[in-house]
Amino acid sequence: MHLSEREILIGKYKHAAYKACYWTEQSLRTGGRRHCYKHNFGIESHLCVQSTSFRGCNIACSFCWRDVEGRQHSFQKLDEPDEIADQLILEQRAIIEQHLPFALDNYENMIKVVFALARSKSRISIPEIAEASGISRMRVKDAINDLKNAGVVNGSSKNSFSLKGDLVDEASVSEEASKNLIEKLVASRKDIIGVHLEAARPKHVAISYDGEPTMYTRLGELINEFRKRGISTFVVTNGTFPERIKDFEDKGNLPTQLYVTMAAPDKETYLKVCSSVQPFFPVHEDHWDRLNKTLSMLSSLKCRTVIRITSVRGVNMIRPEAYQKIIQKSNPSFLEVKGFSISGNAPRISERLGETSLGFKDPSLMQRALAYAPTHEEIVGFARKISDDYKLFPIISESELNRQVLLNVGWKDPGNVAIDFPNEL
Repeated sequence: MHLSEREILIGKYKHAAYKACYWTEQSLRTGGRRHCYKHNFGIESHLCVQSTSFRGCNIACSFCWRDVEGRQHSFQKLDEPDEIADQLILEQRAIIEQHLPFALDNYENMIKVVFALARSKSRISIPEIAEASGISRMRVKDAINDLKNAGVVNGSSKNSFSLKGDLVDEASVSEEASKNLIEKLVASRKDIIGVHLEAARPKHVAISYDGEPTMYTRLGELINEFRKRGISTFVVTNGTFPERIKDFEDKGNLPTQLYVTMAAPDKETYLKVCSSVQPFFPVHEDHWDRLNKTLSMLSSLKCRTVIRITSVRGVNMIRPEAYQKIIQKSNPSFLEVKGFSISGNAPRISERLGETSLGFKDPSLMQRALAYAPTHEEIVGFARKISDDYKLFPIISESELNRQVLLNVGWKDPGNVAIDFPNEL
């Protein structure tokens, strides 16, 4: 059972949605040992609810991993904020409860896989591991993925695997020895149970994963509903609804942290990057102006603020000095330089940019998309250029797994960016 495979529509009118993310599942499967970039801010991935308040969007970014082409853009009516909040939490609890038996089964399978690899003392294939361990090939694959993530297993292009050399002798003694190795390096049974119990009481909601959240006109009330439940919120917006941000501020409904995506350093690039050639609410000059109005508000908002640059090789990783000027003028708390990710519908980027007429099902689209995905080294290099080698915006952290660099712009205490949950909800 993989949590991130299923989207659950929320409410009567279905404009909100829930989907457990990859990192929530990783935290659950490892007893809380793996986390996404939000861990910088003190957020445990298994305590985070991934959601959106509005699945529709007013623009069609070429790099979007969502279904820009097939998504619904309008809804009959809007659901009540308290009903959305309650259902999101209930869905999280239900899916976590369903997941625990699978996580414990995976824990047992990892022990068996490690023991089988240790006894083989050489590289063996998934079918061979399955035969030696007495578990299905699919479950072997799941276990292998977690073992590779933890640095326990070596993989090869021939789809054969072995234990890291220094672990073979330790694990081959007995299955109990293999269990001890798993508990030390990957996860313990006790911790897996513990994080599943904790996850039933989420502490954070990310309102971000699909559509444009601020198109839900009652988003401020939804943020407040979470605040009343002791839950922090991150909102990610394309910035084209500055009036909504102003409404949050006026009514005391700002999120804990507000992310504004800035996908271009100038109007010309913005019009290219943020609009598919097959127009679905195509971006236009007014959107650029509205984005800049939102950016001009960041320094005065009474919440944490982040400018996020979604970096696409050969498209918007240009003119770092122009990005720099916008960031200095906006003065957010943080700058995040994040790499374009090839997932979901993102392989359509070459089609959306008008550089190919291939259909979505053409297998070569994925290969073409790789040309737009910067390496972590390129992302770091671009962040250095924007920040004048980190002199203007000092680096706080970087994550190769998340292909992300976090920099300080206006945050007063760069040595401590963790959220003060009692005071910053």
